[in-house]
Amino acid sequence: MTARKSKDEISRLLDSFQEEEVLEEKMEGFTAQKRRQDRMQRASRQTVEPEPVQNETNDTIVLRPEPKKTESAGTTVMFDPEKIEEEDTDTNKTVVINDNEIQSLLDEDKPPKLRREVVSHGGSSHRKEPMPHKKPTKKKGLSPAAIVGIVVAALMVVGILGFGVYTLMNSGKEDKTEEVTKKQKRAYDSIVDWLDSLTGDDYDGIEDWEEDYDSLTKEQKKKLNDYFEKITGSTFDELLAKAKSDSKKDSSNNNAKIAELKAQLKSLESQLSDAQSDLNDANSRLSSAQSDYDNWNNKLSTWQNTNAQLKQKQTELSTLEARMKELQNIPADQISQEELSELTQSYKTQASLQQEVSNLQGQLNGVGDYSSIQSHVNSASSEVSQAQSDVDAAQSTIDQLTSQIQEVQNRIDALES
Repeated sequence: MTARKSKDEISRLLDSFQEEEVLEEKMEGFTAQKRRQDRMQRASRQTVEPEPVQNETNDTIVLRPEPKKTESAGTTVMFDPEKIEEEDTDTNKTVVINDNEIQSLLDEDKPPKLRREVVSHGGSSHRKEPMPHKKPTKKKGLSPAAIVGIVVAALMVVGILGFGVYTLMNSGKEDKTEEVTKKQKRAYDSIVDWLDSLTGDDYDGIEDWEEDYDSLTKEQKKKLNDYFEKITGSTFDELLAKAKSDSKKDSSNNNAKIAELKAQLKSLESQLSDAQSDLNDANSRLSSAQSDYDNWNNKLSTWQNTNAQLKQKQTELSTLEARMKELQNIPADQISQEELSELTQSYKTQASLQQEVSNLQGQLNGVGDYSSIQSHVNSASSEVSQAQSDVDAAQSTIDQLTSQIQEVQNRIDALES
């Protein structure tokens, strides 16, 4: 009886769909009503969980009512549009709604017309209609106790890792801070030692400590400035500013000095070039004078040698002729055979000596006049001496200019450094 009543209710509901303008609104209302009935039903009995059925095609939505219970009177069947189960096994009639018809009616703004068709339990029928897309079934999750355990374990792991990272970072920061503090202390002590090592009022070199001073803390700088003011009458900052100002002035003065020295250097280099030209001319004249001297000196030597040979031969000839005269003065009956032979040989020697004397005299005349040769030799010797003096003077000038140029260049380099 209850099953029949449920079928009549479903039939009336499906028939009433034709009079409604919006299918979704009726379905939602029906679903809400059935959910209320379901809650009432569950209070009196235990509901059997339906199994979803889905056809193989996508042409028709198949709606199947939930199996009915006959345990007691007044039981109501739940109709859930998202979970439609088969009817009791004693019937195979199922309410179907064609998807294409629904879409067409929705486009034309008309209510749907439902029809009943027989669908086998295996899901086959004269027309195979698809099941509507169903929401995915939620999988069974972890128990609350397991979730709490996992969360607690994760928090413990994160806490341990975080503590390790924090400790490591703090350790690195502490080491770095300690190292910086040591460097600052060394810088402070070094500046103080430098100040204490000074004996006068010359604070040249204070600029070299600027980087160390900048690395100090605010308290260290104040303490250091107080100490400087006590010793020097000025703070470190004041002395440093004065040194930089003096350095700028020195730089400006240096530029003027450098310009002056460069002009001087240019003049010296010009003088050096002239001195080098003078040296070259002196060397050329010296070479020419030396060549002339050598030439005349060689002639003089030749004349002297030839003249010496001539005099020797002349002496031999005179001696021979004197002997021949002695032999010629001996009477013929008193002259010996040896003396006669000597006289004969003396005639031959006399002719040879006379020829040699004649040749030497010719050579001597070819060399030139002795007095003239000697005069040229003396003149060439004087020219050589003068040229040598000029060479020495030019070389001395070059040496002096070179030394001056080097000195000026060194001064320029010192000012530019």
